[in-house]
Amino acid sequence: MMAQGWHDFTTWALICGLGLLVSLIGEYRSNTGLSGAGKLVAASAYIAAALSLGADGTLYGRVLLAGMAFCWLGDMFLVSRHSQRLFLAGLASFLTGHIVYIGAFAVRGISLPALLGAAVVMVLFGLLVLRWLKPNLDQRMRLPVWLYVIAISAMMAMASATFSAHGSVALLLGGLLFVISDLAVARNRFIARGFINRAWGLPTYFAAQLLLAASVAAN
Repeated sequence: MMAQGWHDFTTWALICGLGLLVSLIGEYRSNTGLSGAGKLVAASAYIAAALSLGADGTLYGRVLLAGMAFCWLGDMFLVSRHSQRLFLAGLASFLTGHIVYIGAFAVRGISLPALLGAAVVMVLFGLLVLRWLKPNLDQRMRLPVWLYVIAISAMMAMASATFSAHGSVALLLGGLLFVISDLAVARNRFIARGFINRAWGLPTYFAAQLLLAASVAAN
């Protein structure tokens, strides 16, 4: 049964990769429709990948799926390139997704000493990110960005604590790549727009989601 699950997971991972490729081509050509379609195919595929490994059969998996659903909504909202309202909706969706992921990691189990150590590191990381972004944030965006940085920093700290307790490398790498992908989104939105941000941001994002999907197998 598990062998079949991994076979199906591989199939969905390939579909995710194809969606990613289509999205990158759309981004390169400034074709919003093509990019958005590819992105939503890839996002749907990482949810299907988690389901193929039985995510709906455990509490950890079900909470993780809920977080993925919010991320899917975020992907949909962020199809638009220029609407600040949709960007804020996407930001709120991903922020909620990170909060739900934190809940999933708590359900999986954590090491408290590891959480405290990781929290110190991520507080420093968050402060550096906010210092980097601050000159380019208008008054309306400051609070949402602050909240988002707190959420993703907390998510990474919890991922580290869960890894310390259970040794799930996929979960740890998934959290780390998610942080890296969000830096690409922040750079594109607030520092310097360009295809290069999506060229490394989208692959790291979808790899992160697939790794988190894979983490349900070891639960």
